[in-house]
Amino acid sequence: MKSFLLLAILWTVICVSVSASAATLYVTGSVSSSGDGTTWATALKTIQEGIDKALEGDTVIVAFGRYVENIRFSGSNILLQSTDPLNSNVVANTIIEMEASDPGSVVTFSGAEDETCMLEGFTIQKGGWSNKPGAGICGGTLEGSHAHATIRRNVITKNPGGYYGAIAFCDGLIENNLISDNWPQYGGGLAYCNGTIRNNEIRNNHAYWGGGLYECDGIIEGNTIANNYGDYTGGLYGCDGTIEGNRIISNDTNQGAGGLAFCHGLIRNNLIAGNRASGHSGGLSECRGTILNNTIVCNSAGSFGGGLAGDSVRIQNCVVWANTAPSYPQVRMYLADLPTHCCIQDWGEGGDGNIADDPRFADPDGLDNDPLTYQDNDYRLATGSPCIDAGLNEDWMWDAVDMGGNPRILPGNSTWKVDMGAYEYVSPSYELRGYVRKSDTGIQLIWTSQGGAPYAVWSCLDLLTDAWTEETTVESQGVATSWTDGQALGTLKFYRVEMQ
Repeated sequence: MKSFLLLAILWTVICVSVSASAATLYVTGSVSSSGDGTTWATALKTIQEGIDKALEGDTVIVAFGRYVENIRFSGSNILLQSTDPLNSNVVANTIIEMEASDPGSVVTFSGAEDETCMLEGFTIQKGGWSNKPGAGICGGTLEGSHAHATIRRNVITKNPGGYYGAIAFCDGLIENNLISDNWPQYGGGLAYCNGTIRNNEIRNNHAYWGGGLYECDGIIEGNTIANNYGDYTGGLYGCDGTIEGNRIISNDTNQGAGGLAFCHGLIRNNLIAGNRASGHSGGLSECRGTILNNTIVCNSAGSFGGGLAGDSVRIQNCVVWANTAPSYPQVRMYLADLPTHCCIQDWGEGGDGNIADDPRFADPDGLDNDPLTYQDNDYRLATGSPCIDAGLNEDWMWDAVDMGGNPRILPGNSTWKVDMGAYEYVSPSYELRGYVRKSDTGIQLIWTSQGGAPYAVWSCLDLLTDAWTEETTVESQGVATSWTDGQALGTLKFYRVEMQ
């Protein structure tokens, strides 16, 4: 019996080892005919051949060239990539495109693909001449399943038609792509993508509804969403998830909002600047969720609500400044609670913690001294800003970062209070300051720190009779460092932090 069990275990291990081995296939359009694809010398000629031959977990590498194909993953969880996705020249010259005589999506997923399926390092263009969804990349259907494939480090551009988005129905990670100069009807850049949309440049797209994004309800974070145009809403329309840490700038519309409209989720830590609307709401319109710690500046509207307009929304810790409109240039709210702990130009309508003093931005004109070129304008807070330490703390902030990647709560003047706006003030002069709080996992220590410096954490139970014990050494985490003592709950304990 023991021998039988041992043999069964050994057989299982051997089977797993064999099935886990992955192959690499090679594709180059320069060969006269396809080989077996196992080496560059015997490469396949088309990308579709590589996809069709690959097994689960295999990698297909594609050489420089222009591939006029409509490629289909058909549920295959494989890695399809150029020879060097980190090299912009390689990405620009590894092109997948379609001819006008063959309308549809350049890349199609069946909707069954999971996160292990990856598309990386290509220029994807000239799709969507018909009214099909996903001119560049289609991940499924509106009513059916959506692919969860990872789409990373691609250029999706010049897809001149289609119904929904240059990328549509893709619910996986969409990261570090340039999505530009596309012209579908709904969602110039992306439509109905409900996964994580992170660190992309989404710019110069055009659509009837939602020049940048349309009905994307996942996590939208760290993107630059700029210079998009929509007949109805320039930047984001109907995106009801978390919109955080984005630069939403210089988007334009005839109707709706220049920046965001009907986005009913969580909108926080964004820079919303220089967006324009011919009608009302230059920055935000009818976003009935929670608007926290945003900097909403220099937006314009043709009628009212230059900064934001709408109802039933919580606005807190925001800076709303230098927006323009014939009436209600900053804020036009109705049937809503008053903003709290915000800096709003010319504000006189009450609300806890609100101020109307100049926020004193670091350099609102930028290096070119032109306030209307928003890419280089610096809307961080300058020394002496009344917005420093003037916001209202919430628990999520202790583990969050601001628009610039710094801790969301820093002691700008002397107190560990959050600042108003998207950026936390970082003092140019170093002074070690600490804060202790109870977290879900123990007692959390947070202190200001210098980059590259290690810090020793000491503790004792009684300042009069107990010796100090070194708990740990923590490497600096930037302008602030934290460490959690998981053994301290329910005890009285004193701490000392020293830079080594």
